[in-house]
Amino acid sequence: MSETEHLGGAKPPKREGKNVKNGIKREGKEETEILPALVNALKNDLGSALEKIEVKDIRIGLAYTGVLLSNGYGGVVCTPLYEFSCCPALGFAGFLKGKTADKLLEFALSENPLEAAIGIATANALSHMLWDLKPENFPISNLDALDLIKPEDRVAMVGYFGPLIPKILKVTNKLTVLEKREIEAPQTRTLPSGKAREIFPVSDIIILSASTLANRTFDELLSLRGAAREVILLGPSAPLYPTPFFEREITAIMGTRIFDPLTMLTVVSEAGGTKKLHQYCGEKVAFRKNDINVIK
Repeated sequence: MSETEHLGGAKPPKREGKNVKNGIKREGKEETEILPALVNALKNDLGSALEKIEVKDIRIGLAYTGVLLSNGYGGVVCTPLYEFSCCPALGFAGFLKGKTADKLLEFALSENPLEAAIGIATANALSHMLWDLKPENFPISNLDALDLIKPEDRVAMVGYFGPLIPKILKVTNKLTVLEKREIEAPQTRTLPSGKAREIFPVSDIIILSASTLANRTFDELLSLRGAAREVILLGPSAPLYPTPFFEREITAIMGTRIFDPLTMLTVVSEAGGTKKLHQYCGEKVAFRKNDINVIK
């Protein structure tokens, strides 16, 4: 997409037809996909307010991408650097500050993973805003992922959550990690992400990295869930806006609320990861489908 198309306010292209990525075939209809649903839901809830909120700052770091809005809210998403085999530089860099939130939110629909990341980080910041506006719609759960796992459970984890793996193995030894990168993890079985088609249908618990939103694998992975008792969306990239996800059989969202957006920008710029976000500017929060009424 050309720079002028974005600057003119045109929407990023939407996906159509069939596509194969990371060994996973996707054929989902757009109206059933999570990112269009998330964008539309935020637009419906926030309305014309989106046209009055500007993007004050954007940082694209090695680990996370962060967005700061003019109303003081911030959001992050995992930077999808591994989606590129060449230079991922954005041609319209330098023209994003000052854009209204409704325009940046549309980036979530882009085929370009970095553009999508900017849009999802914007959605995350807006979900923080909506949470403050309508707190009654966002009851927090005190559960974490380990509370949902039983000793007999077969667990499939998409994305390598290093600190969580030994904790899960203390509960059950039936853990399979699906990861596109080559990772040495002798303590557990690690397979390419394309193996999800074989692993998911026989899993009791599925833990999905929220980075699957930016790399466009979320919808197809979710369609492979089989009879899993729990499907958990995990990580700071997860939008704190449960309804569209709970309507698509996600049973728990475990993300990060950014309470100090300015410090978040510094952490992102200095290539800080999840540990630094939680140490300096964010806190873990969870939503459980059984604990919340799905708001239409």
